[in-house]
Amino acid sequence: MNLLNVLHVDSAAEYRGGQNQARLLMKELRALADVRQGLVARRDSILISEAGELGVDLHPVSWLSPIDPRPVLRILAALKRDYDLIHAHDSHGLQSALAARWLGGRRTPIVASRRVSVRMRSPSTWKRADAIVAVSEAVASVIREQGIPSESIRVIPDGVSTEELEHRLPGRLRDMAGAGPNQKLVGTVGALTLEKGHDWFLESVALIAADHPEARFVLFGDGPERDRLVGLTGSLGLADRVSFPGTVEEIGRSIGDLDVFVMPSREEGLGTAALEAMLGGCPVLLSGAGGLVDLAGELIPTIPPGDVAALAGEMDRLLSDSAARSLLARQCRERGGEFTSAKTARSTLALYREMAGC
Repeated sequence: MNLLNVLHVDSAAEYRGGQNQARLLMKELRALADVRQGLVARRDSILISEAGELGVDLHPVSWLSPIDPRPVLRILAALKRDYDLIHAHDSHGLQSALAARWLGGRRTPIVASRRVSVRMRSPSTWKRADAIVAVSEAVASVIREQGIPSESIRVIPDGVSTEELEHRLPGRLRDMAGAGPNQKLVGTVGALTLEKGHDWFLESVALIAADHPEARFVLFGDGPERDRLVGLTGSLGLADRVSFPGTVEEIGRSIGDLDVFVMPSREEGLGTAALEAMLGGCPVLLSGAGGLVDLAGELIPTIPPGDVAALAGEMDRLLSDSAARSLLARQCRERGGEFTSAKTARSTLALYREMAGC
Protein backbone atom coordinates (compact mmCIF):
# COMPACT_ATOMS: atom_id res chain seq x y z
CA MET A 1 0.00 0.00 0.00
CA ASN A 2 0.96 3.65 -0.44
CA LEU A 3 2.63 5.46 2.44
CA LEU A 4 -0.02 7.23 4.54
CA ASN A 5 0.97 10.47 6.29
CA VAL A 6 -1.17 11.30 9.34
CA LEU A 7 -0.98 14.49 11.40
CA HIS A 8 -2.41 14.14 14.92
CA VAL A 9 -3.59 17.25 16.79
CA ASP A 10 -4.22 17.40 20.55
CA SER A 11 -4.71 20.58 22.57
CA ALA A 12 -4.82 19.20 26.12
CA ALA A 13 -2.61 20.60 28.86
CA GLU A 14 -3.11 17.55 31.09
CA TYR A 15 -2.45 13.89 30.39
CA ARG A 16 -5.73 12.09 30.86
CA GLY A 17 -7.59 9.22 29.22
CA GLY A 18 -7.91 10.89 25.83
CA GLN A 19 -4.19 11.65 25.64
CA ASN A 20 -3.33 8.09 26.63
CA GLN A 21 -5.59 6.84 23.85
CA ALA A 22 -3.82 9.13 21.36
CA ARG A 23 -0.48 7.74 22.55
CA LEU A 24 -1.66 4.15 22.21
CA LEU A 25 -3.00 4.83 18.73
CA MET A 26 0.33 6.32 17.60
CA LYS A 27 2.17 3.40 19.17
CA GLU A 28 0.02 0.77 17.46
CA LEU A 29 0.10 2.57 14.10
CA ARG A 30 3.89 2.64 14.31
CA ALA A 31 3.82 -1.17 14.34
CA LEU A 32 1.81 -1.20 11.12
CA ALA A 33 3.56 -0.78 7.80
CA ASP A 34 3.41 2.32 5.61
CA VAL A 35 2.29 4.91 8.16
CA ARG A 36 4.19 8.13 8.91
CA GLN A 37 2.90 10.23 11.80
CA GLY A 38 3.26 13.76 13.09
CA LEU A 39 1.84 15.46 16.18
CA VAL A 40 0.88 19.05 16.91
CA ALA A 41 0.51 19.48 20.68
CA ARG A 42 1.52 21.74 23.54
CA ARG A 43 5.29 21.93 23.78
CA ASP A 44 5.22 21.23 27.54
CA SER A 45 2.72 18.36 27.37
CA ILE A 46 3.40 14.80 28.45
CA LEU A 47 1.87 13.60 25.20
CA ILE A 48 4.44 15.29 23.00
CA SER A 49 7.23 13.80 25.10
CA GLU A 50 5.70 10.33 24.83
CA ALA A 51 5.19 10.73 21.09
CA GLY A 52 8.82 11.70 20.63
CA GLU A 53 9.88 8.40 22.16
CA LEU A 54 7.70 6.66 19.57
CA GLY A 55 9.53 8.32 16.69
CA VAL A 56 6.61 10.58 15.75
CA ASP A 57 7.50 13.83 13.97
CA LEU A 58 6.92 16.57 16.54
CA HIS A 59 5.40 20.00 15.91
CA PRO A 60 5.33 21.56 19.41
CA VAL A 61 3.47 24.80 19.97
CA SER A 62 2.36 27.16 22.73
CA TRP A 63 -1.41 26.77 23.12
CA LEU A 64 -2.86 29.19 25.66
CA SER A 65 -6.54 29.28 24.70
CA PRO A 66 -9.07 27.90 22.19
CA ILE A 67 -8.64 31.03 20.05
CA ASP A 68 -4.83 31.11 20.17
CA PRO A 69 -3.69 31.52 16.51
CA ARG A 70 -0.34 29.81 17.01
CA PRO A 71 -1.65 26.21 16.80
CA VAL A 72 -3.44 27.12 13.57
CA LEU A 73 -0.22 28.43 12.05
CA ARG A 74 1.71 25.39 13.32
CA ILE A 75 -0.76 23.01 11.69
CA LEU A 76 -0.66 25.07 8.50
CA ALA A 77 3.13 24.82 8.41
CA ALA A 78 3.03 21.08 9.12
CA LEU A 79 0.61 20.50 6.24
CA LYS A 80 3.30 21.71 3.86
CA ARG A 81 5.07 18.42 4.64
CA ASP A 82 2.49 16.49 2.61
CA TYR A 83 0.29 15.03 5.31
CA ASP A 84 -2.62 13.14 3.75
CA LEU A 85 -4.98 13.49 6.71
CA ILE A 86 -5.48 15.25 10.06
CA HIS A 87 -6.76 13.44 13.15
CA ALA A 88 -8.01 15.91 15.76
CA HIS A 89 -8.25 14.27 19.18
CA ASP A 90 -10.35 16.96 20.91
CA SER A 91 -12.66 19.85 20.13
CA HIS A 92 -10.06 22.63 20.34
CA GLY A 93 -7.74 20.61 18.14
CA LEU A 94 -10.58 20.26 15.64
CA GLN A 95 -11.22 24.01 15.63
CA SER A 96 -7.57 24.73 14.91
CA ALA A 97 -7.34 22.04 12.23
CA LEU A 98 -10.41 23.40 10.44
CA ALA A 99 -8.99 26.93 10.51
CA ALA A 100 -5.63 25.74 9.17
CA ARG A 101 -7.30 23.81 6.36
CA TRP A 102 -9.32 26.88 5.38
CA LEU A 103 -6.25 29.11 5.37
CA GLY A 104 -4.24 26.60 3.36
CA GLY A 105 -6.87 26.26 0.67
CA ARG A 106 -6.26 22.51 0.45
CA ARG A 107 -8.97 19.94 1.12
CA THR A 108 -7.05 17.76 3.59
CA PRO A 109 -9.49 15.27 5.19
CA ILE A 110 -10.08 15.74 8.90
CA VAL A 111 -11.04 12.92 11.28
CA ALA A 112 -12.16 13.98 14.76
CA SER A 113 -12.46 11.84 17.90
CA ARG A 114 -15.37 12.24 20.31
CA ARG A 115 -14.82 10.46 23.63
CA VAL A 116 -17.52 11.96 25.86
CA SER A 117 -21.26 11.32 25.95
CA VAL A 118 -22.27 14.89 26.81
CA ARG A 119 -23.82 17.15 24.19
CA MET A 120 -21.50 19.10 21.90
CA ARG A 121 -21.24 22.83 22.56
CA SER A 122 -20.76 23.62 18.87
CA PRO A 123 -22.31 20.95 16.60
CA SER A 124 -21.66 23.17 13.56
CA THR A 125 -17.92 22.80 14.14
CA TRP A 126 -18.12 19.03 14.32
CA LYS A 127 -20.25 18.89 11.17
CA ARG A 128 -17.28 20.26 9.22
CA ALA A 129 -15.14 17.21 10.02
CA ASP A 130 -15.07 14.59 7.28
CA ALA A 131 -15.55 11.77 9.80
CA ILE A 132 -16.17 11.59 13.54
CA VAL A 133 -14.91 8.64 15.56
CA ALA A 134 -17.30 7.92 18.43
CA VAL A 135 -15.88 5.63 21.10
CA SER A 136 -19.25 4.04 21.88
CA GLU A 137 -22.81 3.77 20.61
CA ALA A 138 -23.84 6.08 23.45
CA VAL A 139 -21.52 8.81 22.16
CA ALA A 140 -22.69 8.22 18.58
CA SER A 141 -26.32 8.55 19.68
CA VAL A 142 -25.71 11.96 21.26
CA ILE A 143 -23.90 13.13 18.13
CA ARG A 144 -26.77 12.01 15.89
CA GLU A 145 -29.30 13.79 18.09
CA GLN A 146 -27.41 17.03 17.44
CA GLY A 147 -27.71 16.72 13.69
CA ILE A 148 -24.49 14.97 12.64
CA PRO A 149 -25.28 12.67 9.68
CA SER A 150 -24.97 8.97 10.48
CA GLU A 151 -22.74 8.45 7.44
CA SER A 152 -20.14 10.76 9.02
CA ILE A 153 -19.98 8.78 12.28
CA ARG A 154 -17.88 5.67 12.88
CA VAL A 155 -18.04 3.80 16.16
CA ILE A 156 -14.51 2.67 17.02
CA PRO A 157 -14.14 1.83 20.73
CA ASP A 158 -10.99 2.81 22.56
CA GLY A 159 -8.80 -0.04 23.74
CA VAL A 160 -5.96 -0.81 26.09
CA SER A 161 -2.57 -2.34 25.47
CA THR A 162 -2.53 -5.89 26.74
CA GLU A 163 1.25 -5.84 26.25
CA GLU A 164 1.67 -2.91 28.65
CA LEU A 165 -0.64 -4.45 31.23
CA GLU A 166 1.48 -7.59 31.28
CA HIS A 167 4.34 -5.65 32.90
CA ARG A 168 2.73 -5.50 36.31
CA LEU A 169 3.78 -3.50 39.35
CA PRO A 170 1.89 -5.19 42.19
CA GLY A 171 1.53 -3.67 45.63
CA ARG A 172 1.79 0.01 44.65
CA LEU A 173 -1.87 0.87 45.06
CA ARG A 174 -2.27 -1.03 48.31
CA ASP A 175 0.67 0.85 49.78
CA MET A 176 -0.68 4.21 48.62
CA ALA A 177 -4.11 3.43 50.05
CA GLY A 178 -2.70 2.22 53.36
CA ALA A 179 -4.21 -1.23 52.92
CA GLY A 180 -2.66 -3.98 55.02
CA PRO A 181 -2.03 -7.52 53.71
CA ASN A 182 -5.30 -8.85 55.18
CA GLN A 183 -7.49 -5.93 54.19
CA LYS A 184 -9.72 -5.82 51.15
CA LEU A 185 -9.36 -2.76 48.92
CA VAL A 186 -12.27 -1.26 46.99
CA GLY A 187 -11.61 1.69 44.73
CA THR A 188 -12.19 3.76 41.66
CA VAL A 189 -9.92 5.58 39.21
CA GLY A 190 -10.64 8.80 37.33
CA ALA A 191 -10.57 12.56 37.36
CA LEU A 192 -12.33 13.93 40.41
CA THR A 193 -15.10 15.62 38.45
CA LEU A 194 -18.85 15.63 39.00
CA GLU A 195 -19.69 13.34 36.08
CA LYS A 196 -17.60 10.53 37.55
CA GLY A 197 -20.13 9.99 40.36
CA HIS A 198 -17.61 9.72 43.20
CA ASP A 199 -20.13 11.16 45.63
CA TRP A 200 -22.41 8.19 44.91
CA PHE A 201 -19.50 5.86 45.58
CA LEU A 202 -18.86 7.47 48.97
CA GLU A 203 -22.53 7.40 49.92
CA SER A 204 -22.62 3.69 49.04
CA VAL A 205 -19.51 3.04 51.12
CA ALA A 206 -21.19 4.70 54.09
CA LEU A 207 -23.98 2.10 53.95
CA ILE A 208 -21.63 -0.91 54.20
CA ALA A 209 -18.44 0.26 55.93
CA ALA A 210 -19.53 -0.87 59.39
CA ASP A 211 -20.26 -4.38 58.09
CA HIS A 212 -16.78 -4.66 56.56
CA PRO A 213 -14.25 -3.35 59.06
CA GLU A 214 -11.51 -5.20 57.16
CA ALA A 215 -12.04 -3.12 54.01
CA ARG A 216 -10.45 0.13 52.88
CA PHE A 217 -11.74 2.40 50.14
CA VAL A 218 -9.77 4.60 47.76
CA LEU A 219 -10.28 7.20 45.03
CA PHE A 220 -7.31 7.55 42.66
CA GLY A 221 -7.20 10.76 40.63
CA ASP A 222 -7.37 14.47 41.08
CA GLY A 223 -9.59 17.31 39.94
CA PRO A 224 -11.92 20.16 40.88
CA GLU A 225 -14.19 18.00 43.06
CA ARG A 226 -11.42 16.87 45.39
CA ASP A 227 -12.11 19.27 48.26
CA ARG A 228 -15.84 18.65 48.16
CA LEU A 229 -15.34 14.88 48.15
CA VAL A 230 -12.86 15.02 51.03
CA GLY A 231 -15.42 17.07 52.96
CA LEU A 232 -18.17 14.58 52.12
CA THR A 233 -15.95 11.74 53.33
CA GLY A 234 -15.60 13.45 56.69
CA SER A 235 -19.30 14.22 57.03
CA LEU A 236 -20.12 10.57 56.34
CA GLY A 237 -17.75 9.46 59.11
CA LEU A 238 -15.38 7.78 56.65
CA ALA A 239 -12.23 9.86 57.10
CA ASP A 240 -10.30 6.91 58.57
CA ARG A 241 -11.54 4.45 55.93
CA VAL A 242 -11.17 6.36 52.64
CA SER A 243 -8.00 7.75 51.07
CA PHE A 244 -7.28 10.13 48.19
CA PRO A 245 -3.73 9.36 46.96
CA GLY A 246 -4.01 11.50 43.81
CA THR A 247 -3.08 10.59 40.26
CA VAL A 248 -0.90 7.52 39.69
CA GLU A 249 1.14 7.08 36.50
CA GLU A 250 0.63 3.81 34.62
CA ILE A 251 -2.02 2.80 37.11
CA GLY A 252 -3.18 -0.05 34.90
CA ARG A 253 -0.01 -1.97 35.73
CA SER A 254 -1.06 -2.09 39.39
CA ILE A 255 -4.84 -2.15 39.09
CA GLY A 256 -4.96 -5.80 40.16
CA ASP A 257 -4.25 -4.58 43.71
CA LEU A 258 -7.94 -3.73 44.00
CA ASP A 259 -10.27 -6.46 45.25
CA VAL A 260 -13.22 -4.61 43.71
CA PHE A 261 -13.18 -1.81 41.14
CA VAL A 262 -16.15 0.57 40.96
CA MET A 263 -17.08 3.02 38.19
CA PRO A 264 -20.21 4.88 39.39
CA SER A 265 -20.31 7.51 36.64
CA ARG A 266 -23.11 9.89 35.78
CA GLU A 267 -21.72 10.20 32.22
CA GLU A 268 -19.04 8.16 30.48
CA GLY A 269 -17.84 7.94 26.90
CA LEU A 270 -16.55 4.40 27.27
CA GLY A 271 -14.60 3.99 30.52
CA THR A 272 -11.04 2.90 29.74
CA ALA A 273 -10.07 2.93 33.44
CA ALA A 274 -12.72 0.26 33.99
CA LEU A 275 -11.45 -1.59 30.94
CA GLU A 276 -7.94 -1.67 32.38
CA ALA A 277 -9.38 -3.05 35.61
CA MET A 278 -11.31 -5.72 33.71
CA LEU A 279 -8.17 -6.89 31.92
CA GLY A 280 -6.17 -6.52 35.12
CA GLY A 281 -8.19 -9.24 36.82
CA CYS A 282 -10.56 -7.12 38.92
CA PRO A 283 -14.25 -7.74 39.44
CA VAL A 284 -15.76 -4.50 38.14
CA LEU A 285 -19.01 -2.77 39.12
CA LEU A 286 -20.29 -0.41 36.42
CA SER A 287 -23.07 2.12 36.39
CA GLY A 288 -25.34 1.98 33.37
CA ALA A 289 -24.28 5.44 32.18
CA GLY A 290 -23.32 6.27 28.61
CA GLY A 291 -20.71 4.04 27.02
CA LEU A 292 -20.39 1.84 30.11
CA VAL A 293 -23.37 -0.07 28.72
CA ASP A 294 -21.32 -0.79 25.58
CA LEU A 295 -18.38 -1.85 27.72
CA ALA A 296 -20.50 -4.20 29.81
CA GLY A 297 -22.18 -5.84 26.83
CA GLU A 298 -24.41 -8.77 27.75
CA LEU A 299 -21.85 -10.34 30.06
CA ILE A 300 -21.37 -7.74 32.82
CA PRO A 301 -24.33 -6.47 34.89
CA THR A 302 -24.72 -2.72 35.35
CA ILE A 303 -26.19 -0.64 38.18
CA PRO A 304 -28.62 2.24 37.54
CA PRO A 305 -26.72 5.54 37.83
CA GLY A 306 -27.32 7.13 41.22
CA ASP A 307 -28.82 4.02 42.81
CA VAL A 308 -26.71 4.22 45.95
CA ALA A 309 -28.48 1.33 47.69
CA ALA A 310 -27.99 -0.99 44.70
CA LEU A 311 -24.31 -0.12 44.44
CA ALA A 312 -23.87 -0.67 48.17
CA GLY A 313 -25.60 -4.03 47.87
CA GLU A 314 -23.28 -5.18 45.09
CA MET A 315 -20.16 -4.05 46.96
CA ASP A 316 -21.42 -5.85 50.06
CA ARG A 317 -22.06 -9.03 48.07
CA LEU A 318 -18.60 -9.06 46.50
CA LEU A 319 -16.79 -8.24 49.74
CA SER A 320 -18.66 -11.09 51.46
CA ASP A 321 -18.23 -13.75 48.77
CA SER A 322 -14.83 -14.61 47.29
CA ALA A 323 -16.43 -16.99 44.77
CA ALA A 324 -18.64 -14.17 43.47
CA ARG A 325 -15.57 -11.95 43.10
CA SER A 326 -13.72 -14.64 41.17
CA LEU A 327 -16.66 -15.29 38.83
CA LEU A 328 -17.16 -11.61 38.03
CA ALA A 329 -13.42 -11.15 37.52
CA ARG A 330 -13.39 -13.96 34.94
CA GLN A 331 -16.38 -12.46 33.15
CA CYS A 332 -14.75 -9.04 33.13
CA ARG A 333 -11.51 -10.38 31.72
CA GLU A 334 -13.39 -12.20 28.97
CA ARG A 335 -15.37 -9.12 28.00
CA GLY A 336 -12.38 -6.80 28.28
CA GLY A 337 -10.43 -8.90 25.80
CA GLU A 338 -12.64 -7.53 23.04
CA PHE A 339 -11.25 -4.00 23.54
CA THR A 340 -7.56 -3.78 22.62
CA SER A 341 -5.52 -0.86 21.32
CA ALA A 342 -4.32 -3.00 18.42
CA LYS A 343 -7.91 -3.56 17.30
CA THR A 344 -8.64 0.16 17.66
CA ALA A 345 -5.62 1.03 15.50
CA ARG A 346 -6.58 -1.39 12.72
CA SER A 347 -10.10 0.02 12.53
CA THR A 348 -8.81 3.61 12.63
CA LEU A 349 -6.26 2.93 9.91
CA ALA A 350 -8.99 1.54 7.67
CA LEU A 351 -10.94 4.76 8.19
CA TYR A 352 -7.85 6.85 7.45
CA ARG A 353 -7.30 5.09 4.13
CA GLU A 354 -10.95 5.48 3.21
CA MET A 355 -10.87 9.21 3.94
CA ALA A 356 -7.53 9.77 2.20
CA GLY A 357 -8.43 7.59 -0.78
CA CYS A 358 -5.31 5.47 -0.58
